[in-house]
Amino acid sequence: MTNLIKKHEIFNPSFFRDFFEDDFLTDSFFHRRITPPINIWETEDGYSVEVSTPGIEKDNIKIQRQKNILTISYEQSDKKVYEDKNYHRREFQSRSFSRSINLPEDVDIDKITSVYTDGILTISVPKLKSKVTKDEVIDIEIK
Repeated sequence: MTNLIKKHEIFNPSFFRDFFEDDFLTDSFFHRRITPPINIWETEDGYSVEVSTPGIEKDNIKIQRQKNILTISYEQSDKKVYEDKNYHRREFQSRSFSRSINLPEDVDIDKITSVYTDGILTISVPKLKSKVTKDEVIDIEIK
């Protein structure tokens, strides 16, 4: 329920009036589970994952690895209770998300690190250090 007063204009066609006055941008629309956007890129030494998480407290973010699946998740309960306020509209709600990324086989899963700065979570996933470089030639014995 909203307590906002809607302005009616006589000359607006019904279609436009219904479109602009409808609460499609509130209630159930905003209560959906939000999935933050991510960027993933590869370098010579590994992979980097950036997750856009503005307004989220670092301590509530979880990064977990199970086998070769990296999962980034966040859960915030509605901690603040405002019983003494007479709200006309209250849209701040609990929110959560979860993103899972399949890691390639060539990563060192035990050396994954992360940094959280200015609403951006950056996860560094190093590649396994191979003893063989691309330019190195190795003779393979035939048995």
